[in-house]
Amino acid sequence: MKAADFLDMPLFVGQRSASYRFVLVDGPTGILRGELTPIRDSVPSLEHDTTSTISRRVSGLLLGAADATLIDPLRDRVRISMVAGDDAHTEYPLGQYMVADDIQQVTSAGNLRPLTLFDEMFIIDQQLDTAFNANGDLCNQAITRLLAGLPIGDVVMDGTTQTSVNGWSAGTSRANALTDLATAGGYFKPWFNNSNQLRVLHAFEPANQVPDIDLDDPPRVYRNSISRTNDLPSAKNRFVVISNSLDDSAGTAAVYGVYDVPSSAPFSIAQRGFVLPEVQQAQVLSSAQAAVYARTLGLQRTIFERVTLSTPPDPRHDGYNVVLWDGVLWLEIAWSMPLAPGGAMTHTLRRAYPTTGEDEVLA
Repeated sequence: MKAADFLDMPLFVGQRSASYRFVLVDGPTGILRGELTPIRDSVPSLEHDTTSTISRRVSGLLLGAADATLIDPLRDRVRISMVAGDDAHTEYPLGQYMVADDIQQVTSAGNLRPLTLFDEMFIIDQQLDTAFNANGDLCNQAITRLLAGLPIGDVVMDGTTQTSVNGWSAGTSRANALTDLATAGGYFKPWFNNSNQLRVLHAFEPANQVPDIDLDDPPRVYRNSISRTNDLPSAKNRFVVISNSLDDSAGTAAVYGVYDVPSSAPFSIAQRGFVLPEVQQAQVLSSAQAAVYARTLGLQRTIFERVTLSTPPDPRHDGYNVVLWDGVLWLEIAWSMPLAPGGAMTHTLRRAYPTTGEDEVLA
């Protein structure tokens, strides 16, 4: 069976097999130090949450006495992958992680080690030891300066025309500064992807995208797992960003940007008949930049119609995937995957609403 057929599970396939690899890596040098074999009775879980600063974490990883003596919690990383049961035994990366806490359970057969792992955003999410100022640079350039010297490997970042004049004092989390710069630059919240690259992705309207993953063809959703929820009655339909800066380019004193959710959304201004605004202040220099900031806020908010459902584990899910399910498009905002054979992968999807001509950003 080919890898794509294995993951898509054609209609004539009722079950599949897969295994998971846990490779021990020396963090500073990248040297492979061997493989870990978690205790079989334990079922580790990998969770991805786009709303968290550290978006990925592994819980429930229990190492036996032999593996517990191998790992150095300060230097080592654990590289995780899924090995598919196709003919080529295709291996799919699921990221690289560092020890978040170190607990040892003392037994007569030796010490066991239950571990919680974080992705390498943990390195970024530390306090700045000196103040940092964006100095009016392009946001992608300011992000590059902010991350300079950190041992985090590749950064894959889209370009931007937006600049920032924000500053952060010593003691501020570097990850908070990164998130602020990302929002000002029109990006989603950055995350470490399956290949352990820090990804800084332009925010986009999911309804205008070609889906990354099609759950309808062939159908792979477990019917008894579907749960629909929404916060539509209280959902904001207008996002406003204001600044006390002067917009010299427009010849006005007010810097003001607005983003309205698409009129096709059931909680939009057109559908509800009145405005439910969310207003934020930000250090932006022009109304055009304030509009980009407001749009990014609107696209990142999770107060929409949501669905939670389960499928067989699929390592192609990463961050901000556009998913086709039940004939409509959704943006995946969270997922969790058991790192052991036989479990189901749970997905949280946010409904996407198509835009029309009147849904453009106002400045």
